[in-house]
Amino acid sequence: MQIILSSNNAKKIQELKAILGNENISGYQEFLGEVEIVEDAMSFEENAFLKARGIFDLLRLEGDFVILADDSGLCVEALGGMPGVYSARFADIEENAQSILQNRFIPPKRFLGDTQNNLKLLQCLKELKINSSSAKFVCSIAMCARIKGERIEKSFCGELLGEVRIAPLNPLAFGYDPLFVPKGYTVTLDQIREKNTFSHRFLALQQCKAFLENLQ
Repeated sequence: MQIILSSNNAKKIQELKAILGNENISGYQEFLGEVEIVEDAMSFEENAFLKARGIFDLLRLEGDFVILADDSGLCVEALGGMPGVYSARFADIEENAQSILQNRFIPPKRFLGDTQNNLKLLQCLKELKINSSSAKFVCSIAMCARIKGERIEKSFCGELLGEVRIAPLNPLAFGYDPLFVPKGYTVTLDQIREKNTFSHRFLALQQCKAFLENLQ
């Protein structure tokens, strides 16, 4: 079955392909070129469905196919669950940690890069005068599929518990991995080779794979 990923994030696509281990996987750009979908919902699941439905409705494919969209982020306890759905655009928030905690900030619009997002998180921890905080990575996978002529929608969620710490940045790492230590580990996620066997994205995709296998 053809699986199409609704993402233009090269690192995310690489990670999804590694976890799924399916050769029939493509990025949507192979069919549509670049498409901009506004992610303005207030939950990971809703944002994932915006992306999955958006690409599904644009594609003109014959036969069965599956669109998978991932929306994920980091929820830090000391920041009241932020950056949350704003994880990819966190650096575009100009307000300080206290304003963020009180939900007094202008919603960010621009992605300024993983390094800038990490620097913003480090700045917030320092403003709060803490070196670490409990945190979790959350991944929501939305699926829009045509299977045996029927349109099917489903979502799956995975969470990875741990904490964020003040730590050196790794410019080659993905997302907030350089600052996140999973529960049961002593090193940050970017240093763990087996990441794709237990991550929040892995847990959500395993549920998705099981669901698809039951449909075939």
